[in-house]
Amino acid sequence: KIDLVEAIATQLGITLIQAETYVHLEELNQQLEALDRTRSNLIAITGHELRTPLSTIQVCLESLSQEPDMPAELRQVMLETALADADRMRNLVQDFLTLSHLESGTVEWNVEYLPLLECVDLALSSIRAHNLQRDLPNITTEVSTELPLVLADGEWLVEVLSKLLDNACKFTQSEGTVMIGATSNGNNMLEVTVSDTGRGIEPKRLEAVFDRFYQEEGALRRSVGGTGLGLAICRQIITRLGGKIWAESAGKNRGSQFHFTIPIASNSEKNQEGKSNKKRGS
Repeated sequence: KIDLVEAIATQLGITLIQAETYVHLEELNQQLEALDRTRSNLIAITGHELRTPLSTIQVCLESLSQEPDMPAELRQVMLETALADADRMRNLVQDFLTLSHLESGTVEWNVEYLPLLECVDLALSSIRAHNLQRDLPNITTEVSTELPLVLADGEWLVEVLSKLLDNACKFTQSEGTVMIGATSNGNNMLEVTVSDTGRGIEPKRLEAVFDRFYQEEGALRRSVGGTGLGLAICRQIITRLGGKIWAESAGKNRGSQFHFTIPIASNSEKNQEGKSNKKRGS
């Protein structure tokens, strides 16, 4: 009888293991199918986004080659249009590669203690340098020098700040305002906010804006030159750095606020960092 009970128990154990394995295989299969659908959708969307500027460039170049007597003013317009769409394609490819590296986990992070204000200044300099031909909205900064150091990769943090500021400027008229501020939320995190008085976002879309190639208003996005990947990149970076990112808006034409959190250095960590710096300097 004991042998029979042991045999039954063994068989039950094997059956349970097989059932659990089957469930795991089913879950894995569903994940692979979802990944395949995502990949197919991403390839289709990427192809469309690349084809649109490529078609414009082709039309412009064909017009220039077939009409040698084209007025100089129109020729200049054609050239500027082709160059703008070539730049858009370059940005799209660059953002796509950046997002792929972030999602695959192949990025090498150089995390260190940084003053947030320096990162903000670098981001603002980048925005102004890339918008010399455009009237930007009024940009105000409310970031105190007394804030604690943040624990982040400086290059990637500047990337987030630049993309959020660029996004705010693109969807805010020149007479509007863009503001960047930061406060300590009391949970060893710094909360950074980029707000604007621009077009705003429908409340039901506040989470979707972080999706890849989000297209609430595709024509509008094309007119302002976005790739549709900037906010998805920001979410990946902030998540990898141990923070969170979210958007708020009261609705269309009522402005928007993008918030993200980033870890800060505790007193003990700052003291340890100071000792390490002294050792390196000695």
